[in-house]
Amino acid sequence: MNAVKMLLISAVVILSILIFGYWHSSTHSSFYVSLNVAGQADDKTPSMPEVHVQFLNSRGNVLANGVRDKQYNFVHLIHPTHGDCQEVEKMAAFSKEARTSWRECFEQQSVWIARWIDDVAKVNVRYGNCLIANSPITMSQSRSGWYLWWVPHPHIGGKPYSDYSATIAVDEKDCVENRL
Repeated sequence: MNAVKMLLISAVVILSILIFGYWHSSTHSSFYVSLNVAGQADDKTPSMPEVHVQFLNSRGNVLANGVRDKQYNFVHLIHPTHGDCQEVEKMAAFSKEARTSWRECFEQQSVWIARWIDDVAKVNVRYGNCLIANSPITMSQSRSGWYLWWVPHPHIGGKPYSDYSATIAVDEKDCVENRL
């Protein structure tokens, strides 16, 4: 009877570990978005002003907002209450308080992203007087490794997230004057 009890306890522990990993990867997400504007890649094109991106569902409702990084071609997501975690992240290497703030911001943002990410169907891209509306977005998702979250190894373990990535490719020829 002792062996059966140990086997049952082991099965419950293993199942609990797997359930937690799956639950966490289902309720916490990260999202990397690159933005490519045709005509902006060559050296003759002047630097692009601040670019705003709206992520929309199929009915055109705004799910989230983002801003293109001025130095690179990726989009920072702007959490409705916590804002952009980017600035806090830059300071995290130098301060324990900043690391704590970044972890809290990332936690809030990852839960928020998981709530709307599967509904994204298109984007609006706005910069200067230009609005490129209802542009398609190509997304991919990875939920690999959720069952290995408990492994105490820096390259394997850790809390699992659903990782999304997207590429937004727009052409300036599709620009209409933004009157907002």
